[in-house]
Amino acid sequence: MIIFSLVLSTFMLSIILILLMTMFSKKTKNWREKSTPFECGFNFFNPAKMPFSMRFFLIAILFIIFDVEIALILPFMISIFFTSLKTWISISYTLLMVILLGTIIEWKENSFEWKI
Repeated sequence: MIIFSLVLSTFMLSIILILLMTMFSKKTKNWREKSTPFECGFNFFNPAKMPFSMRFFLIAILFIIFDVEIALILPFMISIFFTSLKTWISISYTLLMVILLGTIIEWKENSFEWKI
């Protein structure tokens, strides 16, 4: 019974402390910007038509594609113990050829060069 009352009193004390801290830590100023909409990280006061670099978008897509391919390569080190060597080599070779072919195609299109 003593343990229960100790736990209950600690719980109640922590609730009171949390309530007091939230009441005293609030900012009381109501700024004009607090009532304006804020969506997706874009500032409401900036002009609506901001230039967007298409090169940046393409580099980001390339990064995501190659990042996923690297994430597919990593489990191959563990899977060598669970599959036959012939199967493991053929799957690894196929995946590496797809990555190499994609890299060569992107290199030929000059997608890796940043143009301002």
